[in-house]
Amino acid sequence: MAEELRLVLIVLGVLGISALALHGWWTVRKNNKDIGKYEVEDTTSASRADGFDELGIGRKRVLQPGEKPQPKPAPTVAPKANKLREPVKVRREPELNEPSLDLGSFSATDEPYAEAVAEEQQAAYEAEKDQSAQAPANEVLILYVLLPEGEEINGSLLLPSLLTLGFKYGEMNIFHRFQDNAGSGEVLFSLANMFNPGTFDLEDMDKMNTRGLSLFMTLPGPGEALQNFNLMHSAAKKLADEFGGQVLDGQRSVLTVQTVRHYVEKIREFQRQRLIHG
Repeated sequence: MAEELRLVLIVLGVLGISALALHGWWTVRKNNKDIGKYEVEDTTSASRADGFDELGIGRKRVLQPGEKPQPKPAPTVAPKANKLREPVKVRREPELNEPSLDLGSFSATDEPYAEAVAEEQQAAYEAEKDQSAQAPANEVLILYVLLPEGEEINGSLLLPSLLTLGFKYGEMNIFHRFQDNAGSGEVLFSLANMFNPGTFDLEDMDKMNTRGLSLFMTLPGPGEALQNFNLMHSAAKKLADEFGGQVLDGQRSVLTVQTVRHYVEKIREFQRQRLIHG
């Protein structure tokens, strides 16, 4: 008996739940129909009562006799979105005294490769900087004595002038100015032929003619570099005055006071660097 009662209660519960669900579905459907009806009627009545067009923007225009209706404007199409922008280029500004590396050709996806190139170039720069920090290499200072076009110095006249200035004929078939006037000690500076063959034949000096002479000294050299340069400069001026020529600098421009000062500063800087690097 209890089992039958329990079965009846289950059936009644299921029927009750079904009835409630059916009632809820019918109520929702009815409400949706009513809302749609009211919306249509409200829009239509507003258009008729107030005289606005169907968009609710302006007054509804009444066509005059014989007037044709204007076509509706075409709908506005929103512009298409811009294409994807290209990857942003990576560019690192070089620091002071740092080698400039243009990373503009590398994109953001190539950044690891760009960094590797930068590190390689930085290593080369450091090696070059270490090398430049070493003592300066030997340097040559040159002065020229040049005669005007069409004029020449004959060897028979040049030889006594060179001997008077303390030059001695020696190695490489050119003349040298030694520490001692007698021709002993180390070479302070030398004198060569400015034109081919660049040398002198001591036995045939009377047959030799030239338009120019080259005087040169090497740094570092024996004794005091500035004193040696003054001796070389003085010898060049005396030869130029004697044979009617001009003294030129290493770039074959007329030697000026500013150029002489530049030579002096160059010698002092060379000596300073030698002292710094031992």
